[in-house]
Amino acid sequence: MQRILVTGAATWTGGTLIGVLEQRVGVEVFAVDDQEPRVEFASDFQRLSLDRLSFARYLLDIEPTTVVHLQTVDRSGAVGGRRAHEESVVGAQALFGAIGRSRSVQRVIVKSDGAFYGTSPRNPSVLTEELAGRGQASQYERDLQDMEEFVRATEAAQEGTEFTVLRFAPIIGPNVSNPLSRYLTLPVMPTKMGFDPRLQFIHELDAVGAILHSIDADISGTFNIAARGQLFLSRVLRLGLRIPQPLPGRLFDSAIRGLARIDLVIPEHTVAMLKHGRVMDTALMIEALHFHPRFTCRQAVLSMYGRLPALVDAQ
Repeated sequence: MQRILVTGAATWTGGTLIGVLEQRVGVEVFAVDDQEPRVEFASDFQRLSLDRLSFARYLLDIEPTTVVHLQTVDRSGAVGGRRAHEESVVGAQALFGAIGRSRSVQRVIVKSDGAFYGTSPRNPSVLTEELAGRGQASQYERDLQDMEEFVRATEAAQEGTEFTVLRFAPIIGPNVSNPLSRYLTLPVMPTKMGFDPRLQFIHELDAVGAILHSIDADISGTFNIAARGQLFLSRVLRLGLRIPQPLPGRLFDSAIRGLARIDLVIPEHTVAMLKHGRVMDTALMIEALHFHPRFTCRQAVLSMYGRLPALVDAQ
């Protein structure tokens, strides 16, 4: 019997992953988050904060064989920067501390983010897994770096446990809802005058597929996860029939902050990406992890806008 603990069950990605896993024979799923799930599933759900002692006790009690840590999204817009930092860093520290004390855990899959590299005009044009970001990092970017340090420390001390870290490009699609996807689907959106960043994405179904593949594959390491291709922001907006509103620096920053009036808070690291872009190398994803996304970047964008032909979407 494979016993899988999934954190971040309240996200679309987490809930959808759990729905797939619980259909498998010989798999028992345990779901955890400190928010209510967006996607319904039948598995046991515990509303717990990772930075509380009760969560560590729960992990040790259920004795999972696999841990999938998805509670790594930036929730600063919903719970505030300080609380989001505590959930991310202290929660990750508690999680990996509990994993370090567990005798049952054999595999750990961690959802990280391309924001790990930071976002700066000084960054290389294509980011590979061994590179460190340059420039001043946002709080969320520092939190990701700290989390991955916990992973490496636990891996070094935990013999017999395989660790896989997946650094995702922004996840988009017709169902997932995050600050970037909500920004990109505005009918008219502020853009920074003179900037046209190169962007990568991963389709929501491929994001779930990459995690499932990592659960099944006996492959450890750190991998960038992104769809094939890249798009300039201007091209993304044309594919979505959206209208850009180019603004000079201060007006752009003011307009981005003003989106909070419609309950759309764009995190600092996402704003930086909308200025400078981010493209990751995916050679290891293909050659070492052996994962091949079904959707290209262009198809992922069209799917988000509801403009992907049904024939392609069904393949």
